[in-house]
Amino acid sequence: MADLARKRNEELARILHQLGWSPERLAREVNTGLPAQLAISSTAPYKWRDRGMVPRAPHDQTVCEVLSRAVGIAVTYEQLWGRMGSGRGAKILSPRLLTDPWTADTAQTALHEAGADTTPVRLTDLFRGAELEQAARHWASPPPEVTGGEGALRIAPAHLADLRISYDSKQRLERTYGGGLILGPAKAELALVGKLLELGSYDEQLGRDLYGVAGRLARLVGWASYDLGNDAAAQRAFVAALRAAHVSGDPRLGVSVVGCLAAQATHNSGGRGLDPVAMLSTALRAADEVLTPAERALQLGRIARAHGKKGEPISAEAVAERAFQALEEAEAGEDDRQERADLEGMVGEGYLFLGDHERARYLLLAATGALAPDRARTKALLMVRLADSYRRTGEHGAAAETADQARMLAAGMQSGRVAAALREFDAAVKAG
Repeated sequence: MADLARKRNEELARILHQLGWSPERLAREVNTGLPAQLAISSTAPYKWRDRGMVPRAPHDQTVCEVLSRAVGIAVTYEQLWGRMGSGRGAKILSPRLLTDPWTADTAQTALHEAGADTTPVRLTDLFRGAELEQAARHWASPPPEVTGGEGALRIAPAHLADLRISYDSKQRLERTYGGGLILGPAKAELALVGKLLELGSYDEQLGRDLYGVAGRLARLVGWASYDLGNDAAAQRAFVAALRAAHVSGDPRLGVSVVGCLAAQATHNSGGRGLDPVAMLSTALRAADEVLTPAERALQLGRIARAHGKKGEPISAEAVAERAFQALEEAEAGEDDRQERADLEGMVGEGYLFLGDHERARYLLLAATGALAPDRARTKALLMVRLADSYRRTGEHGAAAETADQARMLAAGMQSGRVAAALREFDAAVKAG
């Protein structure tokens, strides 16, 4: 156990008070989910709450999981332990993750680190913006030679098809129930694919396709980590996904990963000094010819939202118009309606950043009304944004009703972003 600071953990104290739990009750609940040899003493939670001590793995994450189930909404690592200090026995990652040569071998190393089941990365391990921007440009360079592929495990196209189906199912679950539900299984599957790359027998094309699968899984691990509030771990998974995308020779995958980094940077600390507009705009120019209209619209929507966050209304409106025009080129269908709802939500958030509540509400209402049940996480998050718009303009009844609807939708959801948005809304209401 790391005794980092003699200060009370106010967040843990608040949650225990909300639940009506004593520290002894927390100890019993934690021990229920652990093997007997890992059981903690009944007094350990007193040290966590009253002395600012932080449990080591696996107890740190187990406490988050126990409290998440009890509260009915995600309690994240950073929420519970992040303010207690940075020396938490965090995972030691390669300091050259961004600067190592962009080869198949270093891609495998990055994928291995992204799939490892270890203690969360420290917030102080966030990359600098210039470092990330440099890494984000590498995916557009010619792909390196696929090394390896001479192992004993024969890999067939059918195995790739199975892995893609498994990825699709995890992505649907993440979009519905939040990153906390699938982060562990996604990491395990990424580690599995890493073993196939290391020990498998495959030709060049099959190898590049396998790197593509690994890149998508690493992107999912990154997004789930981001959804749980683990920004630094998310960044490292996204960089691993970029390296895998580079080896796969798939620029569309590379652009989508850069888009994830841009979305993270828009909402969170996500990169010290990182300019999401510049980074994603550069990526779009490099891959514009290979993107589908819907893919182009998604990334333009992220750029429009980032312009809104930067307080640039003219640029936000111009890029939003380009995004909706791009989407008009896509074929009509149910998927198109969901893509439009996604775009409406992103642009609506951009207008909310700008304080343009009329246009923000029009788009947020359209998005929340159209999102399908399997997009519950995004819908809940946008409903909180909508409630906050009502609150900021003094429409307290509409704000409370919309927030309650979001709370009902988010019940049991393992999303740190939704939980944080609801906490921030409640605090703003209480502050008046």
